[in-house]
Amino acid sequence: MEDEKITELLTNRDQSGLAELKAKYYRLILKVCRGFLRSSEDAEECANDTLLAVWERIPPDRPENLTAYVCKIARRRTIDRLRYNTAAIRNNELLTELDECLPSGYSTEDEEEKAELSEALNEWLKSLDERQQKLFTLRYFYMRSAKDAAKACSITPTAATTALARLRGSLKKFLDERGLFYE
Repeated sequence: MEDEKITELLTNRDQSGLAELKAKYYRLILKVCRGFLRSSEDAEECANDTLLAVWERIPPDRPENLTAYVCKIARRRTIDRLRYNTAAIRNNELLTELDECLPSGYSTEDEEEKAELSEALNEWLKSLDERQQKLFTLRYFYMRSAKDAAKACSITPTAATTALARLRGSLKKFLDERGLFYE
């Protein structure tokens, strides 16, 4: 079924829209969730939470790209779960890497701040070459391992790790120049 039709069904609060959404996107949502979480049960729970969140947000939201919209919600839900699961430990490699390049005072509750940060991230990503964009998004948006991201970009894992460290530094500097990075 076309995304526009699914969105229309969800907007009209027709439960068949939720069934169509699940049929079309559940495997993708689950893949995004599994990229973050080690536990299959946690990944499945986040995938179901994502479906519920989409149901609750449409309306008033009316996404232009349903695939990106669903993946974004899945990613946020899963990061929240990952943070919850590792709250006492805080030694998670991926969260530590992300904390290096995102503002420490950043709150997902502040919509204006979120929009400003999102705009800056998009601007920064557009300044990168295609391989750097792919490497960064595979690692930090799709939560693939550095080794998997390296393989997808046809580079060695060592080169990927080095490139990712440089990209995080570049992002931190970029955000700092715009007054968005603060400790």
